[in-house]
Amino acid sequence: MPQDLSNPTECLKAQFAAGSLHHGLLFLGQRLQSVERQAMELTRSILGIPQEQNLHPDLFHLRPSGKARIITVEKTRELIGELNRSSNQGGAKIALIHEADRMRKEAANAFLKTLEEPPGDTYVFLLTTRPYSMLPTIRSRCLQVRLKGEPDSEKCEEWQEWLNTYEGWIHGLLDRESLKKDRVSPVFAAYGLTAGLLKIIREQADQQCEKVLRELPQILDDKEKDALETGIRKGVRSDFLRQLSQKTRSIAVEGSKNLETVGRNAIKLAKVLTSLEKNTGLLEVNLKDEAALENFYLSSLRIWSSK
Repeated sequence: MPQDLSNPTECLKAQFAAGSLHHGLLFLGQRLQSVERQAMELTRSILGIPQEQNLHPDLFHLRPSGKARIITVEKTRELIGELNRSSNQGGAKIALIHEADRMRKEAANAFLKTLEEPPGDTYVFLLTTRPYSMLPTIRSRCLQVRLKGEPDSEKCEEWQEWLNTYEGWIHGLLDRESLKKDRVSPVFAAYGLTAGLLKIIREQADQQCEKVLRELPQILDDKEKDALETGIRKGVRSDFLRQLSQKTRSIAVEGSKNLETVGRNAIKLAKVLTSLEKNTGLLEVNLKDEAALENFYLSSLRIWSSK
């Protein structure tokens, strides 16, 4: 079972100092960049890397490659070869496996023996936001460390304005009298909301990609860069959609003025969130953003405006 540590990174540092740190750690978190930061903090402590640096001859990275973001068996075997060599500086060696859930069965099976019986003074840190997309045989050989969630980063003013518009749209759909007078404007507004959200997500994803690539300590090949950018964009989109879900809940609850309204809105809310989850799932299998979000808003329009 995952360990709920009050301060995971500090606890793990103490375990390393006491010589009791498990050789295989599976870092679990909601945002990959946050997981990577915390895993890197422990890595610096073990390898003695200064706070402002990220490079070390005994630190190795394994990342997904290509648009499909796959950790290949070839790259995995290269990492195994590096770990089986002697330490460059006579101390510990650490492998960071980014987005470990992208390791396919062949690569995972090739890595099992190394994970189960690593070379001396070797630590393997697997980083993921989707642990149950990993093979159980990999998970079972690791100590799972659930990291604390971070508060939502402050979004741009444009995002707050979009949320206000979205709230007004839902209130308009719940106003039966207003809806009888004008059934066309909410439809156009739905398309406007879609375009606005897509613009915000893309701009924020562009900024995040630029920042991460600028601060990255290692040089990536083109396929690794493609995979990293794709992962960041998916993460940014997921973050916004999660906040969209939270905002939708709060609007429905705050808009419920009596028991009858509470019950009616609860049913509608459940249907809207089911639609959001369904379309979010379609995005994960590469349905175009525009199509999935338009489908969600038009579905929401029908649900909120129904009796």
